[in-house]
Amino acid sequence: MGIKKDGGKMKALGRIIVCFMLVMPAAAQALENEPYQRLEFSTSFQICQTGPQRALEQRGIKVTRDKDDLVRRTVRAYGGDYVRKGETATFTLNGKTYQDFTIEIVEGKYLLIKTHDGTFYLGVVGKP
Repeated sequence: MGIKKDGGKMKALGRIIVCFMLVMPAAAQALENEPYQRLEFSTSFQICQTGPQRALEQRGIKVTRDKDDLVRRTVRAYGGDYVRKGETATFTLNGKTYQDFTIEIVEGKYLLIKTHDGTFYLGVVGKP
């Protein structure tokens, strides 16, 4: 009887060792971070706009272009220049160039241009 008990323990121990040997390489590989660092995820996100959002954006672009045309015509009529490239704009008047300024169109009658040197009031010039 003693032999059977020891034999049963040996079989159980043998099975545990075999399971351990089979599971250990997989467990060691799971703990390794290197394979995840080598992976490159190629996920691209695309923002989908709804019809009203797209319409508002296009309207904003049109309004900005119309405002820029009005400002450019008016400033050029007074001997200056106005140029916009993307988000940045440059304004030249009386031989000075300004990049830090604000422009307001007041009642469609005149431009109120505020710079660090002062404020300019220019009467709006109609379409040519």
